[in-house]
Amino acid sequence: MEATAVNQAATWATNVREIVVGVDESDASRLALIFAVEEAARSQAPLRVVTAFESAGRFGDRYSVPIPVSDEEIARREEVAIRKIVDEVLGGAYGRPDVRLVVMAGAAGPALVEESCTAELLVVGHRGCGELASILFGSVGLYCVLHAHSPVLVVRPPADTSDGTTAHTS
Repeated sequence: MEATAVNQAATWATNVREIVVGVDESDASRLALIFAVEEAARSQAPLRVVTAFESAGRFGDRYSVPIPVSDEEIARREEVAIRKIVDEVLGGAYGRPDVRLVVMAGAAGPALVEESCTAELLVVGHRGCGELASILFGSVGLYCVLHAHSPVLVVRPPADTSDGTTAHTS
């Protein structure tokens, strides 16, 4: 086992509190991932990237449609897609943190809240769907803010200003 793998395994085995970030394939979650990578590198904390998907069985039961794919296959596909996003973001990161990817079946909000039990910080993206909706949290973000076991940071996209520049709002 090479030295970096040993160091990474030792980091995960200790009680070091991680930065947890919820990631899907949206632009909002990519912004959350960028922030979480920067925060993890700054604080020298490991980063746990979490993605959740609806179970094939649950989806099939809900719509009375047989689903010809297993949860394991969905998890593999999700892991490939999310790992690609993580690799793209890490490619431009300075001081890359140790990263662990967690893919699980279930609703995103409860999955992230569960993962927040051992987190230093939970980071989620903000859903912006037009001017009125952008002042509201997305349902996952709101669920996390209300139920998480750690502080939660909701990363909002840059807001356009009238002079053509962008400004970050909170």
